[in-house]
Amino acid sequence: MALAYERLDGLMAAQVTPFTPDGRAVDVDWIGPHVDWMRTMGITGILTLGTNGEGPSVGLEERAQVVRAVNAASRGIGGGLVVVAGATCPSLADTIQAANDALDAGADAVALLPPYFFKNVDARGMIAWYSAVIDAIPSEGRALLYNMPAQAGIDIPDEVLRAVLERHPEQLMGIKDSCGDAERTQRYLALVPSDGPGSEFRVMAGSDAAHAALYGAGCVGGVSGMANAVPALVKTIQFAHREGGEPQRPQNQLNELHAILNAFPRVGAMKQLIQITSGLPLTHTRPPYRDLDPAEVAALEEAVGRYLIGQSE
Repeated sequence: MALAYERLDGLMAAQVTPFTPDGRAVDVDWIGPHVDWMRTMGITGILTLGTNGEGPSVGLEERAQVVRAVNAASRGIGGGLVVVAGATCPSLADTIQAANDALDAGADAVALLPPYFFKNVDARGMIAWYSAVIDAIPSEGRALLYNMPAQAGIDIPDEVLRAVLERHPEQLMGIKDSCGDAERTQRYLALVPSDGPGSEFRVMAGSDAAHAALYGAGCVGGVSGMANAVPALVKTIQFAHREGGEPQRPQNQLNELHAILNAFPRVGAMKQLIQITSGLPLTHTRPPYRDLDPAEVAALEEAVGRYLIGQSE
């Protein structure tokens, strides 16, 4: 069944991948309760195996396990959640396999970073790479481009988006733009046709630090890593924008909490914060990321406590 593009207009959580201690295996049983909790807080979709999901650290067989678990949880709690799975690998062949495996496991679409290992590719090479992946998935399969230059080391140029959208208007459903620059995001928005093939293409706010500005620039839907731990707060930014409220106020609150996490090893701190806010069991990271040590846990809990007190005053 074709994905209704309007389903991208809500808020997707860029979900963490849970691991057992020392990162030995994926903790599949943790995924469902986390999806369920986020959904009760207003999340309308899940992007799994992305940056927050430690995607490059997850093997091909494990990726399929994760997608199946996310899909089962998303459908099993009332349905309606969009499921998008990160698929980019250093190898084109592995990317194609990961994309097809994800779709076979129930994902609605795959998220495609640019070929991040290769820093000297030109636009023609990147267009060929994206086209090779999209040509290799079923015709009913959908793809979401994923622009995150801070992590990937390369940006998706305008001409690449234009060319891939022209070649694959039915399969390319949108782009998650995590650069955090509203002016840059507006250039993506200007490439969307006003009607005809490709006109349903969505440009999605993908930078937690700039959701308010990106909605103001014209993004409708959003993708958030912070929604793993504070989904209601992230959703409030979107709601305030749509209802004519003050989105910058919850954005400032989110940025303050974001800054607290950035004072610690980021992925480990996020997983610790999820335990604090959701009450779910603590899940773990996989090397080269690491869990917080006891002193860091105490410092994070103290900082979060001061933050919560400040919000209540």
